[in-house]
Amino acid sequence: MGTIHWLAEAEARKTAFLKDLTGLLRIKSVKDLDTADALRPMGNGVGEALEYMLNLGEEAGFRTKNLDGYAGYIEAGEGPDYVGVLAHIDVVPANPDEWETPPFEPAIRDGKLYARGAIDDKGPAMAAFYALKILKELKVPLKRRIRLIIGTDEESGMRCVRHYLKVEPEPVYAFSPDADFPIIHAEKGQINIVLAIEAPTGGLETGNRNVAAIESFVSGDRGNMVPGKAVVKLRTQRVEHIAAAFYEYIKTNRLDGEMESTDDGAILTVYGKTVHGMEPQNGVNAALELARFLQSVPLQGADKAFIDFCNDKLYLDPYGQKLGIAHQEPVLGKLTVNAGIFRYHRNQSGHIRLNIRCPLNTPYMRTIEVIKEAAEAYGFRIDEVHQTEPHFVDPEHPMIQVMQNAYREITGAEPTLLTTGGATYARLLKTGVAFGACFPGKEMTAHQANEYSEIEDLLKATAIYAKTLADLGRLD
Repeated sequence: MGTIHWLAEAEARKTAFLKDLTGLLRIKSVKDLDTADALRPMGNGVGEALEYMLNLGEEAGFRTKNLDGYAGYIEAGEGPDYVGVLAHIDVVPANPDEWETPPFEPAIRDGKLYARGAIDDKGPAMAAFYALKILKELKVPLKRRIRLIIGTDEESGMRCVRHYLKVEPEPVYAFSPDADFPIIHAEKGQINIVLAIEAPTGGLETGNRNVAAIESFVSGDRGNMVPGKAVVKLRTQRVEHIAAAFYEYIKTNRLDGEMESTDDGAILTVYGKTVHGMEPQNGVNAALELARFLQSVPLQGADKAFIDFCNDKLYLDPYGQKLGIAHQEPVLGKLTVNAGIFRYHRNQSGHIRLNIRCPLNTPYMRTIEVIKEAAEAYGFRIDEVHQTEPHFVDPEHPMIQVMQNAYREITGAEPTLLTTGGATYARLLKTGVAFGACFPGKEMTAHQANEYSEIEDLLKATAIYAKTLADLGRLD
């Protein structure tokens, strides 16, 4: 066949692409186990989004399959083996109060498409789907099948692809359009730890004006997000004094916050900056900022221990130095620590969830033991631990060479190899890498308020994926 102008083919499908993508973005596909059932194990919204994509595949004439609601695939071509593209349609929660426009009502402003999932990962998933459509519509000859694998649980455990790999063979080549261009060939591992503490019972001692108590402290929705809002309910007889100190604190530290008086105390709220948990150094952790203020409030017992641990071991320390677990190496850089979820309620237990991103050669057992020792000094215990190893694909792998050639041809730029602290489906596969869809120099807004993707960038990614899949589908 003649020369294919991949970018022109992608741009010719812009109207249809945006129609299909906005339909997908309108689905609130946040994991919700309260609505889960056998057909939709991640809840109604996620299940609806999966079915939406599979329906698009069927309407376009592809083979499709729903794998017990955990994942599905859209497939083209013939052959004994296949190339896999692994994308996900589940998204992290979005607080509408932090957005300029509703997160599940897609809006276009200045060539940017704003919605939760626009870049992570519905926009790139649709780019991969349209890459398959281009190959099919142009009748590009292939030696192997091309399969778009659609996951439903990437943001909270990847059970979807783990299930997929139990019932389907692994692809011979694979990439996930769920990070940055050019190519990410190495990913950090993770240690996810829940630290638990027993909160006190009972109320304040009558007439004791010099002591306050925490009724509740709540912040964060996901361990892999820097929490953007934190709320504490205090029982205290010194409301005016605390109010003056609180407003001075948020002013001095250039934070946003508010206070509401109650019958027996006050409710304090601090706002931070939500970013992906792989880069906590770029966010403002609202929980830790609020805990920093609470050190000035006279607390006792477990209340004080909870707050002291936040300040002594976590505040302004994204690299684990205060915990004693700092580690770095040349390929993946520094270990990072994100404190993503805080729950503390009087007369119940409290917990803090840490999401730790680990470079190569991180001493996992020693890291966990050091955290255990540090936590126990404040009355915490380790309640839960999950860990995954780092992922690495040789830069000389022929699949990577094909991807580099496609990227270079479409963009004219040099396809430098990258590494990441993020976790994509690629880590679950022997030959998996992350491949786009955020271009160099562009803002990555995954997990943030006002998440967006540039429309022209999505079309360019579509062209890159189409060229890559055509070449991988013919690779000897």
